Amino acid sequence: MKILTFSLISTLVFAITVMGESVRLDPLVRQTHRAIPFCVTGAAGNPLDNTIAKVVRKDLSKHGAFNAARISGNDEKTLDQADRRTGKVHFKNWANLGAQILGKIKSKNGKIEFYLYTPYNGARVFAKRYRGNKKSARKVGHLIADDIIQAILHEKGFFSSQLLFVKGDIKSKNIYIANSDGTGMKALTKGNTLCVFPDWFPDGRNILFTSYFEGRPIIYKMSLNNGKARRLLAMPGMNICGAVAPNGRKLAAILDKDGQPELYVIDLATGKRKRLTHGRAVESSPSWSPDSRKIVYSSDEAGGRPQIYTISASGGRPHRLTTSSFSRYCTSPTWSPDGKKIAFVAQLAGNYDVCLYDFASKQLYQLTTNPNNDEGPSWACDSRHIAYSRVYGRTSKIRILDSETGKTAPLIQSGEYCGSPAWEP
Repeated sequence: MKILTFSLISTLVFAITVMGESVRLDPLVRQTHRAIPFCVTGAAGNPLDNTIAKVVRKDLSKHGAFNAARISGNDEKTLDQADRRTGKVHFKNWANLGAQILGKIKSKNGKIEFYLYTPYNGARVFAKRYRGNKKSARKVGHLIADDIIQAILHEKGFFSSQLLFVKGDIKSKNIYIANSDGTGMKALTKGNTLCVFPDWFPDGRNILFTSYFEGRPIIYKMSLNNGKARRLLAMPGMNICGAVAPNGRKLAAILDKDGQPELYVIDLATGKRKRLTHGRAVESSPSWSPDSRKIVYSSDEAGGRPQIYTISASGGRPHRLTTSSFSRYCTSPTWSPDGKKIAFVAQLAGNYDVCLYDFASKQLYQLTTNPNNDEGPSWACDSRHIAYSRVYGRTSKIRILDSETGKTAPLIQSGEYCGSPAWEP
């Protein structure tokens, strides 16, 4: 009997047992620019300032384009106090200490001001006002980090977004939500069964997931406003791997109502279904292109081992992206929001790593090289960072990866299984 969900079976049993030969290719060529040294300060003795500054520093440190400037705590405090006392930023001193960008926070009575400078030329990059208090300090910090990324890199920041994931043990798993830095973790489902394959509706207010609430896998829709869940797709047999199109009109899912797991597209307004794949192969892990016209998925139609394919959402002949010369086992594809790349998981040298297909170059690249198994990649809205889970025996932790620099950092850690991350669109 074939296992339907390929490497996603680890979501259910913590271990991947498929073995196969593979050819390891060179990792993706990283961008050669140096990380930008930064410093972000808040007024000494102001708890709100310093809480926000701490959040901004942690966010930027996870981004591959930035590194904290190597400035001693005493030097930073002394120079910042001099700036605030005189009302003048000592740019030359900050530049000499190694800060290429400098952020300063000033808050009073719920009004928060942030200034970003480039000390080497004394220019002010931007100044912006926010409103917040102790309770919302973390949210303000994420907003500031996103604004810095937009101003410096001209890229969309993702630190204000949230993350869905699966947490539990071998007997039961539930859907959780957390902030981009892993804080604010909250259970969205609470049961002694399996709730897996979470994904977002494009409105960001609703999610979907597969659950065994009724004894078989059914896809449910949940409102984040009231926490109520209802059936979204409950065809006879198995309903799994739901993914809503970016335009919000259609649902891709794997159904076996005809006796064989196949890829279907369902019109959410009419309920009309279209079967996209046919034959004896097993399909899994559908993900939509940003324009909602194509779907990438995994199928074992080539020799009984999964590879990555794309297909028109209206049907037609599938196009194969990966090759057995790269890896004989490729699964869990996810399309980047900018439409330029697909992240997936491949077995390389006996381990499972996060890999990438680049449409411009038509090349395949390996992004992670760890002796533990990496799985379940999900793109952040910037089309640069990827959340994924790393398996450690019977536990799994979620990490973040900068696909351009290869920089990784912990995101969500727990003694239980934490996997199947899904970034807010």
